[in-house]
Amino acid sequence: MNIRQFISLIRVPSLTATFAPLLIGGAIASRACTFNLFLWVEMFFVALFMQIATNVFNEHGDYVHGIDKFASHGFAGLIVKGEATAKEVLIIAIMFDLAAVILAVPIVLARGFIVLFLGIIAFLVGVLYSEGPLPLSRTPFGEIIVGLTMGLIEVVSTVLVSSGCVTLMAYVLSVPVSLLVASILTAANTRDIDKDKWVGRKTLAVLLGKERASLLFYSMVIASYLWLPIASALTDDWMINVTFITVPVAVWGIKKLRSEGFLYGVEISSIIYILYSVVLTVSIIL
Repeated sequence: MNIRQFISLIRVPSLTATFAPLLIGGAIASRACTFNLFLWVEMFFVALFMQIATNVFNEHGDYVHGIDKFASHGFAGLIVKGEATAKEVLIIAIMFDLAAVILAVPIVLARGFIVLFLGIIAFLVGVLYSEGPLPLSRTPFGEIIVGLTMGLIEVVSTVLVSSGCVTLMAYVLSVPVSLLVASILTAANTRDIDKDKWVGRKTLAVLLGKERASLLFYSMVIASYLWLPIASALTDDWMINVTFITVPVAVWGIKKLRSEGFLYGVEISSIIYILYSVVLTVSIIL
């Protein structure tokens, strides 16, 4: 497997789903108790490796379950193109999860079994999303599960790991993170509605149909901005509202998707998500 194939396999645009909660959680932690940079870096790589493993498991699981039979946008297709075997892809996924487990040992020793429990939940979601007799990706609950895991759990876990305590701000600001990370999945599922219908996949987008699934995506993005003044009031931090400067990017993304469809929905939703998160991170630090 060459570098190009590997980059395609790990689905780089979706890795913003890891960067964002770690940045926001680290910023919150820097204002609470004591900030441990070493543990934050450890947490960053643990979360990154678990996300990569999840993406690779998705490639393997979708092939094994007959969902992906040919290369398509958003799907590396290394197995169906004969560039890698299902076993090779599965081994890569397991290796990344093992690396995450090894890196997590110092974190668990430092912060205790609450972090271990949250980590186990994230691990199980990462594997069961695409693997097993009834993958979560075949159900209408993907957005809720992914939003809670990569939003609420990752932000709170990052704050807990990095500072040793959790503040109200961690819970409050996990809301827009959950909404936006779930919106990436909604964009992907809206793009794949026809293919998913064909293989009997019952994602939320399939059940809603393209028009209502699109409205759900737009609503998630809009809600993430409507939450800012509420978050500002709850945390008594008006600087959070600086994140509104990213609204033009969100508007551009929504207009582009409405006019051109969701073929590049994951890429556009990821751009909105990472810019929102970077500005929110800076606003927290300031």
